[in-house]
Amino acid sequence: MTDAARGTRGAILAGLTILAMAACTGEEKGPNGTLKLSGTVHMVQSQDGGTCWKLESSKGKTYELQPAQVPHDMLVDGAKVKMLAKPRKGGSFCNVGQIIDVTQVDSMSGPEATASSQ
Repeated sequence: MTDAARGTRGAILAGLTILAMAACTGEEKGPNGTLKLSGTVHMVQSQDGGTCWKLESSKGKTYELQPAQVPHDMLVDGAKVKMLAKPRKGGSFCNVGQIIDVTQVDSMSGPEATASSQ
């Protein structure tokens, strides 16, 4: 392989690496400070045995879902969702991630049962 070919290959690989790293950082910003999130809903147990809900985003971040601020149909362990959410400040009982309020659910799929039927 010639030096020119090695240099071109190196430049292409470096560019692809930068693009991949940029795609993996943070979540997409939506309008008015919202977050465009996609991921999987999980039911988890708190240290004292209570039930908590979190969203594990496709980018690897976790967000706490508070049942009073989430559409009831979304509280399904293993549900896949795409949504808009707003970050919320304040304390958390569960401490499983940044607390968010869901403002819009764009799509949802996964297990059929709802939280009330489990």
